[in-house]
Order: sequence, then structure tokens, then C-alpha cells
Amino acid sequence: MMMCLSVELVTAPFAVPMGFIIWCKYSYHNGVNVPNHLFVSGSLALRFTLGSILKMGDTEELATEYTRVSNTQYGTGLFLLERLNVAPGMRVLDVGCGPGNLTAHIAEIVGKNGSVVGIDPSTERILIARKIQKSNLSFFEGQAEDLSQFPAESFDAVYVNSTLHWVQDQPAAVKEFGRLLRPGGLLGISGGSGDTLSAQEMIKAEVLSREPYRKYPEESPPKFLKQRELERLLDDAGFPKRSIVVNKITKSTKDADEMIDWLDASSSGKTYGSIPLELRPRAREEMEAEWNKLLVEDGIHMDIDLLVTVAVKA
Repeated sequence: MMMCLSVELVTAPFAVPMGFIIWCKYSYHNGVNVPNHLFVSGSLALRFTLGSILKMGDTEELATEYTRVSNTQYGTGLFLLERLNVAPGMRVLDVGCGPGNLTAHIAEIVGKNGSVVGIDPSTERILIARKIQKSNLSFFEGQAEDLSQFPAESFDAVYVNSTLHWVQDQPAAVKEFGRLLRPGGLLGISGGSGDTLSAQEMIKAEVLSREPYRKYPEESPPKFLKQRELERLLDDAGFPKRSIVVNKITKSTKDADEMIDWLDASSSGKTYGSIPLELRPRAREEMEAEWNKLLVEDGIHMDIDLLVTVAVKA
């Protein structure tokens, strides 16, 4: 199942090898000729229209799927929220809010005398989030590195869950968090630890190092911070007082297909790095083969270490 593409099953007139392209044409999309490929498995073919994913970014399908499968991120977000001690009346900024599930929960905590703002770079996820109607809740599209639409010292807490590793200029982002917090304000960050390597990172690196994928270096890979790197960023941004703990979790799925679907939705389609769209079905098959090596009787279990930080602005 290609979660990053719109999919249509059709019957092929003859049997051909798995993944073999038997049909290719071009459609006109926003002034660009866009290929539509027909991949075949036996006598069934998978036609997917590239359309809105010319830049291989987020899609409506991935954003919608994320609302369904993001229970893991929701759980880790609650763990961070409990440590952050968000209270009624607080003004909170949720950076990387996605479809807004946790943002809405924070809005319930701060109550009518508080306010919560969610911001995310994905147009598709912000559109979903804006369907949530609460008087103390608002959503904006934007980047963590540039939060200039908000005045200095306008928040009591900045909440960053499962987000910082996707930010390309992490020092700039953490300094922006500091600018937005009042003195004594709280910064909460939860994200993958660079001090350990998860199965997902190993499998992705292994598959994408092969031909023909190795010819396409990843343009904006995730950056998982080591604890010492995170501490340095906090020092430079004016957060001398902080607590950092490791939250050890396990992500479990019934099979390889479900694991990759979760990774696709969680990464806005970045599971395959920057390889061309036409190579992704093949790369997915190779990743599934690697994940299946970890399959046991009750599914696949991936251990993940998260660095969970609560810091106080000086």
C-alpha cells in the first residue's frame, strides 16, 4: 500500500513481473508534465497519480493516515506534557503540532483563561487541525526556525514533541523558543536520541546505501541529537536550568507493512530519503524484507530511546 500516492487498482491484461512498469503517460498538473506509472503484481496493477507530491513532501493521504496511526507520538507527548506541568491559564505554543490532537488536549488543560497556538510546516496537517473548534485554540502554518509572527515573551510554555529532529536549523529554532518565552517560562522537548540507533534508522541506511538508491543523497535528513549536543543548544539559547531523562518506548506493529505505513505517515513520506518516486515501490519492498527479519510470533517490536527535556528560561 503506497500511502504517499493516490492509488487505483486495475486489472492487467497479462501477467508481468512484480514491480514492472508496463504503462507510462504524462498528465498536466500546475504547469508541469507529471508521470503516471502503472506497476504490476501478477495480473493486478497499481496505478498511482503523482499530482501534488512533485516535491516529495507531505500529502493529504499521509496527513490523514497520521491522525489514525499516531498513537505512539500521542503517548510520548503525554509523557512530556506531564513533566512540563502545564496548568490552567497558561499560554502555550505547540511547535510541530501536526493535525492538532495533542494541541487540542493542551487547550483543555489551560482552559478558557489560557490559550494554545499550534504551528506546523505542513499545509495538509494544518488544514486538518483547523477543523478542531475551540475558542482558546488557533493554528498557523510555519517553520520552527522562524517564529517571527509571534512577539517576544508571549508564551509561558513552548511544547515540542516528535519534531526537533526534522528541523534543519536546530540552533536557530531553540533560540526562537527562548525568544518567545517569558523569563521563567518552560520549554519541553521530546524526540529521538542520537546516542542510540533504532532499527528504523539502520534499515533505512542499509537499503538506501544500495544501488540504485545510493545515487540520491538525502537532501534534508532527520538530525537526532545526542544529549551533549542538546545541552549545548540549550546553553546557547539561554536555558541553563533543565532536566533531561531518557524515555524508553517500544513501537509494535503486526507486520512490516504496518510498520512502514506508520513510518511514512510519521515522516511525511521521508522514509525513502530523496530517491525518485518511481524507485520507491522497489525500495519499500526491500525495506519490508529487512523488517521481516525482525518479525516474531506477535509482530515486530522496535525499541526507541527518546530524550525528554524540560528547561527553564533564565
